[in-house]
Amino acid sequence: MWLTQEVDGVLRNEYGMKEKIFDKNGVEVYDSGYFGKVFLCGGRALYCEHDSAMRHEIMAHTAMCTHEEPKTVLVVDGGDGALAAELLKHKEVKIDIVERSEEVVEAAEAAGLYSKALQDERVALNSGSAFEFMKGCKEGSYDIVFLNRFDEIDFDDASFFSEIGRLLGEKGLVVTDASSQLFDMAGHKAALSALDDGFKIVMPFSYTSMVQAGGERWLAMGSRFFHPTADINLQRADLTDGFVYYNSDLHVARFALPTETFEKLREYIKR
Repeated sequence: MWLTQEVDGVLRNEYGMKEKIFDKNGVEVYDSGYFGKVFLCGGRALYCEHDSAMRHEIMAHTAMCTHEEPKTVLVVDGGDGALAAELLKHKEVKIDIVERSEEVVEAAEAAGLYSKALQDERVALNSGSAFEFMKGCKEGSYDIVFLNRFDEIDFDDASFFSEIGRLLGEKGLVVTDASSQLFDMAGHKAALSALDDGFKIVMPFSYTSMVQAGGERWLAMGSRFFHPTADINLQRADLTDGFVYYNSDLHVARFALPTETFEKLREYIKR
């Protein structure tokens, strides 16, 4: 069977799949053979087993190696466990996850990839609305907040991002999925714009996907204090055990932008 991923009217990629091993309420997991397990939400591939490090190591460790001493982390929509598995490589961190879709947690168990991370004593998994969960948290509860799935973030919801600001400490930072610069510049700008209020530094950084159409994907960081390239903790970046993709050179390189792209994004970027 073939799995099709496309940018409407622009690009279509097809991937050979061996079998579907989970399918419930828009959450799917395929076994592809070549790409390993492939995880989808709402028909869109999030990642595959063989590119998970490209996404989740860059997302997790770029933030963890920017902040001086991250102890508490919130992951919004992290019920598959992949981001938590990376964060747990930092021995002192405690992780809260809030997942709106119970099916994502079930899919993680069916895939057998990262569900063990959800059972770690340093991880607390919560289900339901992220906004309602955050309203119940104390001010300054977290050093870092991750927003993990682009299609489920309302970047126009000022109250949601205000709540994130309330939860972050005075040196806190947030990382969000930020779509594509090549195929969804409007969505990318929306992600950057949502971070404008309350963060003195706002910068996009990239990762590569094997199963998302086009392969070119971006994240965005909003930071109240630490600069992601000037303040990188080199010891943590290069000496933490368990990395297979991320390192300090990639950390810095992922923030590079072509000149023309930077000009298009100049009003959204604060560096």
